[in-house]
Amino acid sequence: MLFKKLLQNNTASLDGWVKQGEHTGRHNFSIYYKLNESGHGRDLSCRLETVIHPDLLVPIISVLNESELYSSWLPDWTVPKLHVVKSEKLRQTGRCSQIVNIETVVPWPLAKRQVILKAVACDDIDCHPREEDENEIGCPGGSGGRILIRIQSLDTDTNENEGWKVSPADKGVVRMKVDGGFTIEKCPAGHPMKKYAVQYYERIEKPHSSLLSKEALALVTFSFCVNPQLSGVPKSFIDFFLRHAIGKMWNMFLDVAEEVKNGERNAHSDAIAMKRELYDWVEERTKVMLEVR
Repeated sequence: MLFKKLLQNNTASLDGWVKQGEHTGRHNFSIYYKLNESGHGRDLSCRLETVIHPDLLVPIISVLNESELYSSWLPDWTVPKLHVVKSEKLRQTGRCSQIVNIETVVPWPLAKRQVILKAVACDDIDCHPREEDENEIGCPGGSGGRILIRIQSLDTDTNENEGWKVSPADKGVVRMKVDGGFTIEKCPAGHPMKKYAVQYYERIEKPHSSLLSKEALALVTFSFCVNPQLSGVPKSFIDFFLRHAIGKMWNMFLDVAEEVKNGERNAHSDAIAMKRELYDWVEERTKVMLEVR
């Protein structure tokens, strides 16, 4: 059920989504959002779609997986205040399965926000039971052609199901609920951002390398729904997050992945070298995923 919900979120039509904007050039992506009322208050859903060359996939997975390094590259703002002050891995339970604690300061008089995230990865490219970690259950199997990374928040009410004791939030800290994940797949021929990626590779990359393969671009979709306990948050801050912060953070994320690819991030390069089993799996799965069927 975990991965089925992620697939539904990331393959559904864009009906009901508001397009915030798009970014073209070195990184090509679109941003969509929804604001919905729920039983927990107001939920914010975001969806970002990025078309990339597949040689960026291992660096992207590295940037995601090395959670202890988040605070070293995530941007921060002073007006309004928005800054990640802590990112720590609490538990590693599989090849790409971990629990992470992230804490963020937000504008006064709002309390610090915290989210404890569980991330689990698998693929539905084909059935390879020998490749599935015992802690990475829930893979849908079959021939779907995607690498999946599922993220969900944990709290005291998930202790029994997860087998991991989460303590109550500290005084003065508001714990958020988040549900979402990443899908990585072969980019459909008609995806609206593909033409911009092809134009960039033809104009910038092709004269200097053999990177370009028009038929082998990958589509990375990141979607999430968060309840940030926004009842007292000014609309201006929500607008700032949607119109500026989310796009800048995503662009920075892709910039860091490019730097990892180019060997400019030593900590990430060392992590890739130490975790070859994981990154060999990503490379092998990517190769199969992008094959013409």
